[in-house]
Amino acid sequence: MRVTAFRNRCIASGSCVLACAQVFGQRDSDGTVEILQEQPPLELLQKVRYAVESCPAQVFVAEDEGNISELTLTTNDQDM
Repeated sequence: MRVTAFRNRCIASGSCVLACAQVFGQRDSDGTVEILQEQPPLELLQKVRYAVESCPAQVFVAEDEGNISELTLTTNDQDM
């Protein structure tokens, strides 16, 4: 599963950090989402999925959700 965080849409609510602090953080400069682990262990898959689903600004796009053999996260500062 590949998850992309579109940082320009982030409203700095921190819901992703609350859902999975091992993978998500907030930048000191503006509070927007920061990826702490680009390839977290698969044990965090459910927490990452919850973070993606619970984001109030719908910052995240999940692709290839059926592939649970690998988990990759990236950021994108462009519009979706």
